[in-house]
Amino acid sequence: MTQIDGASRLAAMIRAEVASLGNRRTSASGTRKEALKRDATRGAGQDVDLAAVIARRVAAIDPDDAERGRKAFRVFLESVLLAEFGEALMNDAHFYQLVDDVQKQMEADPEIAAAIKEATRLLI
Repeated sequence: MTQIDGASRLAAMIRAEVASLGNRRTSASGTRKEALKRDATRGAGQDVDLAAVIARRVAAIDPDDAERGRKAFRVFLESVLLAEFGEALMNDAHFYQLVDDVQKQMEADPEIAAAIKEATRLLI
């Protein structure tokens, strides 16, 4: 399988999982979303820069944490899903279960697990 095929499979899997949320989405109160934007921009007055948010959240993970790599990839996965499907999902408890399920499925596939390992190396 080529890298493009793997990425396409990965994107399709993520989209299918998110679509399964269906009507379970809750309305966003905006409080957590606003806090995330405020922390990410720190008065810059600009839209949230996804890479900066991810970098800041990954940097906050304890360097001695044995699960640091897995947590860093989860930050990346959460951030990309929220950027793709809307930040209102961060107020939906089902979203975090979805992220757990997607990450476990990704880690179970040897080719995707190898890509995760490389992504984690770059994140940390």
